[in-house]
Amino acid sequence: MYKKILCVSMLALGLNAAALADDFGGGDFASGGGNSSGSEFSSDSSSNSNSGIYFGGQIGATNLHYRGSSYTTSNSSYDDTYKLAARGYLGYAFTQFISTELGYDYYGRPKFKNTNGNTQDILQQGMDLVVKANLPLDYGFGLYIKGGMAWVYRSALHNNANTFAEKGAGSKFTPVAGIGINYWFAPNMALDLSWAKTMTVSDLPTIDLITLGFIYKINI
Repeated sequence: MYKKILCVSMLALGLNAAALADDFGGGDFASGGGNSSGSEFSSDSSSNSNSGIYFGGQIGATNLHYRGSSYTTSNSSYDDTYKLAARGYLGYAFTQFISTELGYDYYGRPKFKNTNGNTQDILQQGMDLVVKANLPLDYGFGLYIKGGMAWVYRSALHNNANTFAEKGAGSKFTPVAGIGINYWFAPNMALDLSWAKTMTVSDLPTIDLITLGFIYKINI
């Protein structure tokens, strides 16, 4: 169900962004020219109105959903708690409405526990490439949705005398989508709050990533 909601929302915001870009004349709107209301928008502190390179960092938590997966057995269970996570990324804004990002994702260390109380954890990390549709609002705020692909790597889980599932190290490609809000408190700096979700692929459960971050746009 959430896949349908994300897809419909992304399409709606993308169409809305395109319509707004056409209504306001694209670059003329961004530079504050071409109509009498341009000065109002040029006074906005949001750097979303300018194209260019930006980068950011996010920190937060993941829910990795391993409970009841093929990674657990009758002798082991998953510590189904949120794990410390982070994301760093480099992006390029084509317009105030459309941008793309290449990111590195640290999803945390999923921990498994056997019936004797022994634990074992694995490393989960990856990269993502997403397209972001932005909707600028008043007072420096903005909403966005994003979608693309993520590459997720997991280290090996060893059975340790059949007390854990035996899983070799491996990686998977999976669709990823997300929503968020940002606040541009300076012409080229913003705070960011977001939620992203990957889809289940083979034995890779879905991932929920919730983060708070910082964006810096480079004025070239």
